[in-house]
Amino acid sequence: MISLRIVGNEVSALGTAALAMPLRFLLRGQPFDPHAPNPTPVVLVHGFLGDPTNFLALRSHLAARGIRNFVNFSYPPRLDYQRLACRLGQTVEAVCLHTGASQVDLVGHSLGGLIARYLTEMDGSRVRRVATLGAPYFATRIPPRDGRIVLVGDCGHWSLLYHPAVLEEVARFLSFPLGLVSRPRPPLALQAS
Repeated sequence: MISLRIVGNEVSALGTAALAMPLRFLLRGQPFDPHAPNPTPVVLVHGFLGDPTNFLALRSHLAARGIRNFVNFSYPPRLDYQRLACRLGQTVEAVCLHTGASQVDLVGHSLGGLIARYLTEMDGSRVRRVATLGAPYFATRIPPRDGRIVLVGDCGHWSLLYHPAVLEEVARFLSFPLGLVSRPRPPLALQAS
């Protein structure tokens, strides 16, 4: 059952997203920092009708934890996630060539998470880790052994972009040392409950 708290959080999140759009200028001109504590570039993929400014809170939270190299993948409103995944793949390749990084991390909200996941299913060789926030999972199932799904209570779909527990879970996931696992970490999916 939907509570008034969740409705209030969603209205607040939508208002924050709308008010942040004029702040797009804050996202330009940030050079790649190969000496950051976690230098792997993070490609942020917004949802349908979303905007790169939707990730301002996440960017700030990650930057405070040493993850400071961000790239935004934007696209016009469309639902063809297969084609968008191909475009995202081209962006990932360009980021790797420009920065010298061998791989990137992907974080996608809603449709952006579906696009990111589809890219890794097609060719994930340039993708180290994938975190999705409220992404639909109708393309394929993610068996428990291949990924981790975290349900966030008292949180709606848009609120996933601002919820402190979500921000911290993504930061922990992206900063987890690779040397402690023998292969890339399985995807992380955060869902509103």
